[in-house]
Amino acid sequence: MTLIGISSLNKKINRKTNMRLPISYINSVKNCGGIPIGIPVVNDETYIGDIVNKIDGLIIPGGDDINPKLFHEETNSYTKGIDDELDEFQIKLVLKALEKDIPLLGICRGHQVLNVALSGSLYQDISELKRDILIVHNQLKYGYDDKQIVHQVRFKKNSILEKLYGEKIMTNSFHHQIIKQLGDGLKAIGHTRDGVVEAMISKNHRFVVSVQWHPERSEEQFSLFRKFIEACNK
Repeated sequence: MTLIGISSLNKKINRKTNMRLPISYINSVKNCGGIPIGIPVVNDETYIGDIVNKIDGLIIPGGDDINPKLFHEETNSYTKGIDDELDEFQIKLVLKALEKDIPLLGICRGHQVLNVALSGSLYQDISELKRDILIVHNQLKYGYDDKQIVHQVRFKKNSILEKLYGEKIMTNSFHHQIIKQLGDGLKAIGHTRDGVVEAMISKNHRFVVSVQWHPERSEEQFSLFRKFIEACNK
């Protein structure tokens, strides 16, 4: 029995905070041999420690923007949907998982949370990168639906993702914040042509992988979840 903890998000319904967790994460874990467990946002050190001690692996999913104060910047007009409670909780959860060295998979916002937790930084919007190559990174903004794939990611030779997917893969894309300075101990292993860091690993842990796109939305990319759960089983 392989328990995979998936960090939930906060969602206001009728002015009351509710636990939100998209079914795509649950199904991707279940279909790849794990037992998905949603983790409510509770900012308590003992609770976080107990959770990490009970799960075999951790997924930090997609969501809204991270507060720039966490990487020492003032919030600009690009940044929306800040949830300070969620930011604090997920960073504590990530650090506790890294401390215990349980397998960790970051997806979209989770890719960015991992970087910030390890003292990295973000561009608050991809326009700050100032590159001329036109690549769609927020496909809903440009009228693509959430099932479409919109850009290519190329992987470093012999990296875990190159071994899973080959030299390159077409992916979806739903973000506007991107990695700026890599966090401590992290290594970029995937990029788009405009230089955006689309995949990272930790050099200091047995299995820590994060990606900027959403592999849980495509069964063709479930090999990442199978590899993650395989690591959790060990």
